[in-house]
Amino acid sequence: MPYSLHIVRRIDWLLFLSVGFLCGLSLMALWSLDLARNPDFLNFKKQLIFISVGFAAAFAMAIFDYRALRSMVRLLYVGGLILLAAVLIFGTTIRGTRGWFVFSDLTLQPVEIAKVILTIALARFLSVRAHVVDLKVLGGAVLLGIGYAGLTILQPDLGSAFVLLSLVAGLLFLTLIPWRYILGFFSVFIIMGVLAWTFFFKDYQKARLVSLINPRQDPLGQGYNIRQSIIAVGAGRILGRGLGEGSQSQLRFLPEAQTDFVFAVLAEQFGFLVVTLILMAYGLIIWRLTILARRANDGFALFCIAGFFIILAVQVTLNVGMNLGLLPIVGLSLPFLSYGGSAILSNFLFLGIVQSIKVRI
Repeated sequence: MPYSLHIVRRIDWLLFLSVGFLCGLSLMALWSLDLARNPDFLNFKKQLIFISVGFAAAFAMAIFDYRALRSMVRLLYVGGLILLAAVLIFGTTIRGTRGWFVFSDLTLQPVEIAKVILTIALARFLSVRAHVVDLKVLGGAVLLGIGYAGLTILQPDLGSAFVLLSLVAGLLFLTLIPWRYILGFFSVFIIMGVLAWTFFFKDYQKARLVSLINPRQDPLGQGYNIRQSIIAVGAGRILGRGLGEGSQSQLRFLPEAQTDFVFAVLAEQFGFLVVTLILMAYGLIIWRLTILARRANDGFALFCIAGFFIILAVQVTLNVGMNLGLLPIVGLSLPFLSYGGSAILSNFLFLGIVQSIKVRI
């Protein structure tokens, strides 16, 4: 049997189908938003290219032997540090965050690439030390995470920094780490949160947390986004208002509709039924990742799959939570649904690594 055919037969097609369903909804949402906002459908066309390139990258990664990544960890990690440091100096500020390189009509967000690199670095570090976890191992894993999270906080992109730290914490739970170390880690995490609130949080970021508790306090300011999102989700009811319909998304009442609040756009246009299918698609992805993690035949593969699991679960929870007014607005994209080339491609790289593992189990 030709090797390429062997790869195709062993790919987890349920994962690809679930992702394809989400990407299809993403394109529908962006088409409807461009219908009212961009007559040239530029965002829709860009997203179509991002998704096409993403699927190609995932297939390429499936052919690539994931085990070769172990020998590239140091180079990848240092490269990620350089990108995160460079964006603080040469990057462009968008919505109060200096986190993008802008190249004409295209942008690159290094923190999205950093999520993939940090997962690989932690998988390599922990896979050879997970059986004996002491303070040295714990400190090494935390330092790997803080290196990326610290530079991300300086942008400041607190949502992505939280995802990076959650990745470290989640992977450490898979090791034989004693509970006293876990309590110590969370103590440091809480202290960092207090320090971030005191010295790093901008006034608008503090206001976002306050508006979560009482969005009516500033309905036209920080509470505006949450209120409009809740209205959009509720307006969709069971079957939605229809593709290209809906006052919140079409009349621009809903800010950042193509990125942070694409879930609210889909809820308004397609209703509770499609929202349920979206959550089921994410549930199917997480279920398949769980199955593949149990079948993994080496620690590096296990931690790579678990890393994708953690990042996906955290971002879906935070994004959907903020769309429903249950969590603060943290500026995180919804995987495979939100507009954005960097996020789309990083998620497809994760998918490709998982498929590479699946093919070789």
